[in-house]
Amino acid sequence: MDLSHIWSDAWTRESQDRGYDKLNKDSFRQSSRTTKANPDGENYDWWYENGRKFLDAWVSWREGSGWKLWTTPQGQPAIELVLEMQVGGIIMKGAIDRVFVTPEGELIILDIKTGQRTPQTDLQLQVYACMMERTLGIRPSYGAYWMARQGSTSTPVSLNEFTLKKLDELVALFQKARENNIYLPNFDGCKMCSYKEHCYWVSGSEELPLGEINVI
Repeated sequence: MDLSHIWSDAWTRESQDRGYDKLNKDSFRQSSRTTKANPDGENYDWWYENGRKFLDAWVSWREGSGWKLWTTPQGQPAIELVLEMQVGGIIMKGAIDRVFVTPEGELIILDIKTGQRTPQTDLQLQVYACMMERTLGIRPSYGAYWMARQGSTSTPVSLNEFTLKKLDELVALFQKARENNIYLPNFDGCKMCSYKEHCYWVSGSEELPLGEINVI
C-alpha cells in the first residue's frame, strides 16, 4: 500500500473540493500556537506533513488492534455513520466516525480526534450510543476516542449509564434554556467557542454583560 500516494491524492482532492488550494497558505492554520520546533504554528505545511504521520499511525493501529469495522443491519459500513432522530420535536443529527467490533464481539464507538487533549467527558460518545439505540435498535457497549497525535485510543468507557430517558431530559433542558435566552459559559471550552468575542467571561472585545441577581 503506497500511503504517500494515497495521502497526497486525498489532500489535493480535499483541498480543491473545499477551496483550500485558493487560500494563502499563511492563513491556513488550525491553531496559532507556536513552539521552538514549530515556529509557524499548525499551518498548511504542518498539517500536510503531520497528517501523513497520523495516517501511518492509523493504519498501523488498525492492522494490530484486531477490531473489525461494523456493518449496519442495512448493509452500510460504519464509516461516518450519519444518524438523525427527533427528541421532543427537536431534530438531532450526528455523524459517528467509526463503529467497530472488538475481538471479544463487543460493539465500540470510536470518535477520531486530531487535537492535543483527550476530551474530558464521554458525553459525545454516550449521545451517539443513544442515537444508535433509537434509530437502529442497537446500542454499543463501549466508546473511545482515537487520539491521532498519540497514535492510540483513549481508555474505552462504558456506554450503558446514559439512557435514552436522560438524553430526552437533557435536550428538554437545552430547549428551555434556548427559549429563555439562558446561556451559561462553558469555562473549560471557551477557547473553542465561536461566540468568545461577545463573552463577558473571557473579556471578549465585544463582550455583553452577564445577568444580575440579588444575593440575599
